[in-house]
Amino acid sequence: MAEQMKVIYERPTSWANKVTHYCPGCTHGVAHRLVAELVDEMGLVDKTIGVWPVGCAVLGYDYFNFDSVEAAHGRAPAMATGIKVTNP
Repeated sequence: MAEQMKVIYERPTSWANKVTHYCPGCTHGVAHRLVAELVDEMGLVDKTIGVWPVGCAVLGYDYFNFDSVEAAHGRAPAMATGIKVTNP
């Protein structure tokens, strides 16, 4: 009888099933996976808002299954703070 293979890795549900635009060897994809795993593990998908800065990470809204906003140059921390203060 054949043994069934054990599932070692499953894509986090908060991480969209899309191919990223990052360069080979870039660690943005690893960071995104870790964030998605944590959001899933803590059950925060419905309570999470991603704030994406200008640059390579700006397309983060395409890669996650939670609400997201884009921030202007250097304004991501201020925008994230404003979101948290108005929606604790």
